[in-house]
Parts: sequence; structure tokens; C-alpha cells
Amino acid sequence: MKKSTVIATCLVNLHTGIDMSQGEFIVRNTFIDYYPSDDFDAWNSELPDQVAKNIISNVGNASQIKVAKFIEDLWG
Repeated sequence: MKKSTVIATCLVNLHTGIDMSQGEFIVRNTFIDYYPSDDFDAWNSELPDQVAKNIISNVGNASQIKVAKFIEDLWG
């Protein structure tokens, strides 16, 4: 699963009415705003399925998500 999809899934799971396409849009725009000199497509690599599932599960109880920090946490 791509990093942006992991974050978008977590945003959808907040139950704020955001759907996956909106979540992906938010992630891409946040990346561009916070990291304008970096390449979104290079950052947006695949995560192993189990890693993605663990992240989604661990973030599942969050009441809010700071997308820029989440992007930073998934760097590398």
C-alpha cells in the first residue's frame, strides 16, 4: 500500500465525512505545501502490507491526524 493511501485511510477512519479521494487529495496537497522542493512520487513508495495494516490499526483510535507530521514520520 502506498504511503499516501495509508494516511488517507487513517483520515477516512476518523469518520469526518472524508472519502478516499479527498484523503489522497489532502495528503498530496499537504506534501506540496510543507515539502515543496521534494518529490511526492518519490516519497509515496509502497509499504509492506503488514506495516501498512499496523499503522492503520495503531492510528485507528486517534481523534485527529496531523498530516504533515504523518508524512514526515513515513519518510524513508
